[in-house]
Amino acid sequence: MSDKIRQKDKNNISGYIQGGEKKVMTKFNKKMINVLATATLVAGVAAPIAALTAPTAIHAASSFNVISTPSINSNQQDNAVLGRSKISISQASIADGASFTITLPKGFEFGKSGDLQVGRATSATDATYGLGIYLDPQDNSLDKNVAATGYNEATALKVEKLTNNSAKVTLGFDNSKDSADVYLNFANINVSGPSNGPVKATIDASSLSGITSGEVTIANVVSSGQVSLSALDTVSNTDNFTATLKVKEQTAGALANNNNIKLKLPSGFKWNAPKSASILFGDIASGDVVSNVDGDTLTVSLKKESSKETTFNLPLSFYVDDETNAKEGDVTVSISGNTTTDVSSLVVGNYGQIGGGVSVASPTTILAGHDEQKIGDIVIKEKVAGSFVNNRTVTLRLPEGARWQSTFESNSPGSNFSGSFENTNGLGGAEVSYTDSDKRTLRLTFKNVNSSKDPGTLKLKNVEVATQPGFSGDLNVDVAGSQGLSGTVKVATVKQAVTLAAASKPTLTIGLGDQQVGDITITEAAKEAFVKKDGSREVILELPTGVRFASTPEVKVTAGDVKVKSVSTDTYGESNKGRLSFYIDSESATPSTITISAPKLTVDRTVAQGDIVAKLKGSAVSYTAYKGATDNTQNWKDNNTAAAEVAIATVGTPAPGATKTKAVFTLGSTSYTVNGESKTSDVAAYAENGRTYLPVRYAAEALGVSPQNILFDKATSTVTLIKGDRVAQIKLNTNLLTINGSVVRMDVKAVTNKNRTVLPIFWVSRALDASINYDATAKTVTVENNN
Repeated sequence: MSDKIRQKDKNNISGYIQGGEKKVMTKFNKKMINVLATATLVAGVAAPIAALTAPTAIHAASSFNVISTPSINSNQQDNAVLGRSKISISQASIADGASFTITLPKGFEFGKSGDLQVGRATSATDATYGLGIYLDPQDNSLDKNVAATGYNEATALKVEKLTNNSAKVTLGFDNSKDSADVYLNFANINVSGPSNGPVKATIDASSLSGITSGEVTIANVVSSGQVSLSALDTVSNTDNFTATLKVKEQTAGALANNNNIKLKLPSGFKWNAPKSASILFGDIASGDVVSNVDGDTLTVSLKKESSKETTFNLPLSFYVDDETNAKEGDVTVSISGNTTTDVSSLVVGNYGQIGGGVSVASPTTILAGHDEQKIGDIVIKEKVAGSFVNNRTVTLRLPEGARWQSTFESNSPGSNFSGSFENTNGLGGAEVSYTDSDKRTLRLTFKNVNSSKDPGTLKLKNVEVATQPGFSGDLNVDVAGSQGLSGTVKVATVKQAVTLAAASKPTLTIGLGDQQVGDITITEAAKEAFVKKDGSREVILELPTGVRFASTPEVKVTAGDVKVKSVSTDTYGESNKGRLSFYIDSESATPSTITISAPKLTVDRTVAQGDIVAKLKGSAVSYTAYKGATDNTQNWKDNNTAAAEVAIATVGTPAPGATKTKAVFTLGSTSYTVNGESKTSDVAAYAENGRTYLPVRYAAEALGVSPQNILFDKATSTVTLIKGDRVAQIKLNTNLLTINGSVVRMDVKAVTNKNRTVLPIFWVSRALDASINYDATAKTVTVENNN
C-alpha cells in the first residue's frame, strides 16, 4: 500500500488506490474507510490483503480559490485592475510539462505594461503584467527534493500569450514532494462595454495535466447603484441633531468630480456645515471630499476621480429651524443628484418633544377571580433622549376590580414587585411604591435617567395581577405621574374562569316544594380554573332568598379530569336561602365540566315574580373574594362576589290575593272604611314625626294585600307583605325597607304600639304601588292601591 500523501489543507488526505485512480478524502471519509477496513479484518482474519498499486495515469486534483473580485462599471476603460485567483494543486498531481490555458471573456483583453502583456510574476500580488502568473512550489523546490521533482527556477513556470485574450501556462516539474499553488493576477485588463454581472475567466486543461478545468470570477460589472449610502450614529432630540453619512463607491470613479449627491431635509430643518470627512478605503484624501450647504440641502462630491473603490464617513449635523413645520418622528432626507445611489431616502434622526408614552404590544387573556395572572409587558418609552427627569414619576393605576399581585398579597407591599424590569439606553433604576388607600396605583420613581443619544425604554415584564370574581372585559391601566405621561393602555382581557348554564328555565309556582328544574352545568374556561390552593377549594351554588333545594341533587364530572367530593345542601343556619356546595379534590389538567343533575326546588310564598337566579360562589371559583390582603380587597370580601350566575327558573304569576281597594283612616279613631264599608281596628291610626302609622293587618288590607300574604318572622322581627310581583319587608325598630331585595332607608322606624306592630303607611304604600292622600282639615288618610 502506498504512503498517504500529506497536504497543506489538513481537512483533505490524498491516497492512491488500486487501479491507478486517485481520490481526495475528507477526514470524515477517512474515518469511515478505517472503520470499514477494521470490519473487514474482523470478518476475515485469514484472508490476504491485496497490495495497492501505483497509478497508471494522473487524474486532475486541483481547486480554484478567488482571492479578490472588484466591481467595475460598464464603461470602456484601459488597464483596469481586476481580481486575483489561486489554483491549489494537490501533492503528486502534476507531471513535468503539465499545462493549461486561460481565456478572458468577450470584451476583455490583456493590457500592456511596456512590451509585456502576460508573463511570470515575481510575487502573488505582482501587477507588472496584464496577466501575471506566480508560482509557489512550496517544498518541491528544496535542494534535497530537486533531484526527485526536477524543479528548476528558470523553467518551472512558462507563460505564453496565445491571443489578446488567452494565454498558456506550462509547469516544468512534478510536485511529488508537496502541493503547489499558482496565482493568477489579472492586473491590467482592457475593458470594452461589458455586460452586467460576473466576469469569468476560463481555465482549460487536459485530463492528464493534473489541473482541473473550470472558471474563476475575476470581476463584477455594475451599471446601477454605483454609490451606497447609509446613516450611522443617528440621534433623537428636540432641536439639534448629529449623524454620520457613510458613502461607499461600488466601483472606482463612481463619484467623479462632475457627479454629486444631494440630501434634502424635510420642512422645518436645516443643515449645519459638515466637518471633514474620514477616509476608510480608497486613494483619495479627506480634502478631496467637497460638501456644500444651502439651507435644507447638502451637496456632496469629490474633487477628483478615484482610481480605487473609495469609502468615507462624513459627519453631519442639522437643527430645527421652524417648530411649526417640523413634524415629530423620523427625520428622513430625500436623495437626489446626478450620481446613481442604492437608496432614495435615509433616516438621519428622530425629532420629538420632551415626554414619552406607555404601550403594551401583546395584551394577554387572564381569568377573573384568580391571582398571579400575567398581563402584557408594559413598555415606558421616552419620545426623545433626555425626556425623563430624575425623581419624577410614572404611575399606573388599575381599575377597581383589579390589584397588583403585591398589593393583593400584602397590605404593606413596600417596594415588592411581581415581575421584572428590562431597560435600554440607561433608562433604569426605577423605584417601586404603591399609593392610594387600596394601593391600586403602582408608582415608578426614576432615579437613573437616560444619558444616551437615543430614547430610553423601561419594560415591565411578566407582571402579575389579581382580579375580582365576575370581572370581565378589557383590563385598562390609567397612566399619569410627574413625568407628564397620560392616557390609558390595555394590558389584558379578563374572562370568566368558569361559566354557569341551565339546560332549561321552567316556570315554578310559589308555595310549592319538589319542583324540578333542568340540569345546571359549571364549565372551566381553562385548565385549573377551579382553584385548589391554600386550602381554598369550595364551590357554592347559592339560590335567592325564599328558594331552597328540596333534596341534594347528584353532582358529577361530565367532561375533563377535575375531581370533586363532599356534596351538601346544608344551609348552615340560613334556612331562608338555598345552598349547594362541594369541594375540588384535584385540579384539572384539561378544562372540565361539572353537572348538577335535575335539582328540585322549594319556592316560598315570599318569592317575587321573575327569574330565579343562581349564583356561583366559593373559594374554588372566587378565590380572590376569600383570600388576599384584607385592606386592599375588603370590598371583594364584603360583597362575596359571584364568579358566574344564571337564571335556572322563573316565577311566572304574581302571588294570589291582591284586590283593588280604597281605605279611609281618621287619626285618633279606631274606625275606618274599606270600599265604603265601616270597620274597626284594635289600634287607632296616629301621626308621629310627620308620618301616619297603622296596625300591620289593617295597613295590609288598605294596600290590597290578602291575609295569607302577610308574614311575620318573630326570630328576625321582620314583616313581609306580598302584593302581585312586589315583596316588601320591614324590620321592626329599624328604618330599613326592602323592596324586591333592594334596601331603602326610611326617615322613620317601624315600631310596636300596644303590643301591635304598626307600620309607616307612607313608605309601605310606595313599596307596594299604592297612592296616599292626607286631608289636614278632616284629619283623614285615604289609601288606594293601584291594582
